[in-house]
Amino acid sequence: MSNISILGINIKRIREKKGISAYRLAKDANVGASTISQIESGKRQSLNSVTAEKIANVLEVSTDELFATENNTEYVVTDIEQTMNLVLSSEELVLDDIEITEEEKAQIKMAVDIALSAIRKSRERRK
Repeated sequence: MSNISILGINIKRIREKKGISAYRLAKDANVGASTISQIESGKRQSLNSVTAEKIANVLEVSTDELFATENNTEYVVTDIEQTMNLVLSSEELVLDDIEITEEEKAQIKMAVDIALSAIRKSRERRK
């Protein structure tokens, strides 16, 4: 599973709210359809500022809104891997009232990946 960036989540949310297809967004913004698909699916994590500006213009929002996180946004997730990736994408994670560094996030991700791999292998053996 891919880690979808806040940018990808917001582009898709705003695009769908406005009733704009991914193809139409790409065409109107003069960017590749694959660019929109990749950012929304998590295969790509970022865009250059020119591309982000083009997309924001078509969606009639500021680039800040494309990168914004909302405190009242509710994410409904059922996949543990996607959930962990979303949690680890937060810039304000703390443990024992101390902010978690990027290195510590990498350690957490590695531990989760190992655990998920072990679960998958165990399930395969049961088949």
